[in-house]
Amino acid sequence: MESTVCREQLEPGDRVVLYTEGITEARGADDREFGLKRFTDFPVRHHTDGLPVPETLRRLVQAVLDYHDGELQDDATVLMCEWLGPAVDNTEPAAALAGLPLSDPPPTAPSTTENGSSQP
Repeated sequence: MESTVCREQLEPGDRVVLYTEGITEARGADDREFGLKRFTDFPVRHHTDGLPVPETLRRLVQAVLDYHDGELQDDATVLMCEWLGPAVDNTEPAAALAGLPLSDPPPTAPSTTENGSSQP
């Protein structure tokens, strides 16, 4: 199998979706596949509606399960993430999008003296 290396410059708000063929090849009661078109339309439509990544992913997984009558016959993995930008010191936007409580920054480690004892 031949591989192609690609490079893409992400902008804040861009989303990346990785999936296995078990997602697109999931078959419904009529033996038709969920399909690539239905799969790609789903996150685009929900992103346009302004839904956060966790909710879009939850709805996508539920749609695949519903289409397949709740039983998958193959591996079915999907990963969706959103690039918030290069600022690594501000995790509040990511926490808010994920529905996590905002917390105080982690405590800093105590400094040590030359002889190895800790100081607050």
